[in-house]
Amino acid sequence: MKKIIIVFSVLFSMGCASLPSHYVSLDHHTAESLDAVLKKIETERVVFIGEIHGTTSIHLLQLKIIKYLHQRGRQVAVALEAFPSGKQFIFNRWIERTLDEHDFEGIYKETWSVPYEYYREILMYAREENIPLIAINADNAMIGAVSKYGLHQVSEDFLREIKFTDCSTDAQYKEIIGKTYHAAEFPFLCDGQRLRDSVMAYNIAHAMRGNKATMVVLVGATHAMKIAVPRMLQSHDAVSYTVLMPETVSRIIRRPPDLDIADYIWD
Repeated sequence: MKKIIIVFSVLFSMGCASLPSHYVSLDHHTAESLDAVLKKIETERVVFIGEIHGTTSIHLLQLKIIKYLHQRGRQVAVALEAFPSGKQFIFNRWIERTLDEHDFEGIYKETWSVPYEYYREILMYAREENIPLIAINADNAMIGAVSKYGLHQVSEDFLREIKFTDCSTDAQYKEIIGKTYHAAEFPFLCDGQRLRDSVMAYNIAHAMRGNKATMVVLVGATHAMKIAVPRMLQSHDAVSYTVLMPETVSRIIRRPPDLDIADYIWD
């Protein structure tokens, strides 16, 4: 009964939600319409949309951007934090229609804690339009082990391959992560978070090789910060990108967002 109530609440909130209406350029500190923002990101190679997981208006905006780019004739791929790269075959089977929704939803729920209903329209649109879905997250067990015991839990060869640099090399990143996350049982949490970001950057870069697709990246706001995955992506390939972020990220990072965080914010 509790599960039914939760699903109904999600569906009800989605039915009542609307797209964010106020956008601000952090470069020029000017208000922008959604149409203006869409036109400016149309030619970007990567579009990061930072999300507060399970916020209906954000998922509607993600879908709007994906549809806009696709309908404008852009080749589009969607990279999601929701699945680790080891489950890429699940996304492939979903797009190829060799996995029905019931089974796909079951795997989704075993993999990602945000209710399926929030992402359903995005996932269905990708399937209908044959838009590739890219699983970019790291393995949670690996991140947990590093966060608790340190970087010696992973091989130096792996760290070199993903071009990882630890938190001690980036004071700004370390400061923001320190303000954002607090867990005494995870003394190496910053390096764990940075490792996850590095893995996602590596997986995005790998997915972009050999094609000209615009990569729309759906990840949590702290991963989408320009000092996080976007900057790490540049170590693999110097691509053009834009970061869009909800203004409420300020509550997470405990300071107003600036150009080190995003290009556009909305409320």
